[in-house]
Amino acid sequence: MDEIARLGKGILASSRVFLIGNGGSAANAIHIANDWIACGIDARALTADIATLTAIANDFGYKHIFSRQLYVMGEKDALLIALSGSGNSPNILGAIRAAKKKNMTTWAIIGAWTDSNGRLGKASRSAHHVIARGANMQSAEEWQVRIGHEVMRCLKAG
Repeated sequence: MDEIARLGKGILASSRVFLIGNGGSAANAIHIANDWIACGIDARALTADIATLTAIANDFGYKHIFSRQLYVMGEKDALLIALSGSGNSPNILGAIRAAKKKNMTTWAIIGAWTDSNGRLGKASRSAHHVIARGANMQSAEEWQVRIGHEVMRCLKAG
């Protein structure tokens, strides 16, 4: 719970929140961003615009779908939250690097069922991370939404 409260405070202190993920985590990023917008947070899921995603994937490669967006929209007071079950997706790891180059704060919500939470777990150790508890990918994705909803409760509480 301490991590969730810290994440809530980080969201309130940021100018904008970006959320990213692949597959089910991409859908969770959209869900969570929509919830947080309802709380008055400038939240954006970088997974929501299929035209942008496919253009970047076509022109630069899939591993750049998030980092290219962050190079354009990222700013010092913004926050990046990466949702990942495996913690090994090159496009997620690239986004963390891009965010750090922009001096953004980074958080990762990582599946606990992977060995050491993958490379993202190691990359985010110098920043902030929350472990999405569970025995498999499906449980990790369920925890992503639970964590998003718990943060929403913290934001509404004040």
